[in-house]
Amino acid sequence: MSASFTAPTRIVAGPGSLAGLREEATRLGMRRIAVVADHGLLALGLVDDIVQRGGIADLIVATIGADVDPSPASVEAATRIAAAADADAVVGIGGGSGLCAAKAVALLLRQPVPALALEGMDRATHPPVPTIAVPTTAGSGSEVSNALVLHEPGLVREIVIRGDGYQPLVAVLDATVLRGLPRAPLVYAALDALSHAMEALWARRRSLFSDTCALRAAEIILDVLPSAAEGAADGRNRSGSEDETLQRLLEASSLANLACGNSGLALVHALSSSPAVPLAHGLQNGVLLPFVARLNRTTLSAEGRALADRIEPLYQRLGFVTRFDAGVVDIDAMIAASAGHAFRRNNAYDATDDELRELLREAGASRLSASLAPSER
Repeated sequence: MSASFTAPTRIVAGPGSLAGLREEATRLGMRRIAVVADHGLLALGLVDDIVQRGGIADLIVATIGADVDPSPASVEAATRIAAAADADAVVGIGGGSGLCAAKAVALLLRQPVPALALEGMDRATHPPVPTIAVPTTAGSGSEVSNALVLHEPGLVREIVIRGDGYQPLVAVLDATVLRGLPRAPLVYAALDALSHAMEALWARRRSLFSDTCALRAAEIILDVLPSAAEGAADGRNRSGSEDETLQRLLEASSLANLACGNSGLALVHALSSSPAVPLAHGLQNGVLLPFVARLNRTTLSAEGRALADRIEPLYQRLGFVTRFDAGVVDIDAMIAASAGHAFRRNNAYDATDDELRELLREAGASRLSASLAPSER
């Protein structure tokens, strides 16, 4: 099997790198920027702070809030606001949800079609408008990804839109914007990043290039996440004394996405792709990760097995429980979402539905879903 590896996003990284945002916007010819950002960040005033520190306030023609788990309707509404302001560029600010919404708006500004028309691979007829991403969590890696995820209640799985050239042109990785991130979202995001790195190691499409990124990313996350979590809890992160730790975590999360973006994701993300499960994506992946790692253990290299062996001690130090709360997550919804999913097909170990049922029972999922229609069961 031939291998390919691409990393087209320009990465500007380091504490204080946000000060170069204006220079990057000018280099890309941005003149009328629509900022798309998480609603929560807007409410806290963090978006205004990032805009001011980045020196782009005079270029902004619209600031648009993004929903958690954005829907097709919400990104279409955001696009109408951006188009009415004659925006010719997008700056995305936030975690995975905000950056996915920003990438969707950047695409839809160039093609007047419903968002669902872009579902799948390379469905857009025109490239997105120039986009810069400023991640405010160290987890999704969406800032370097050519994929975006939308959510529609009632569907069996998430809507994935992906294609060459859909990624932001620039990602600004500045740990100072993570200083005030509370402990729980910091940990959940980092476990999502760890799952990206580990999944790249048991993906069928992995290569020397993706392995190299994945091994280093996982090692850094395992090394620094406890300190970052402790700093979020005791105030050291907010004081700025842990900027170097947060910077390493942020850069590792981008590196993990470069790994899985080229190898493809696998079984953890196939199982966590159901909109019927009302839990944070990182939390779901964090619970599933050690169970799926165990299934894939024989497919891992010695280096990969050594990293997998560090997951349980990490969780113990974090106090992270690998079990879903009773009655919150069900087996049927997760298995239905994984059925025929490209991520499941890309998993090195070919797990049966019976094996997945047992895995999910161990993880505390309930046996039957009331949320699935009879035809979907």
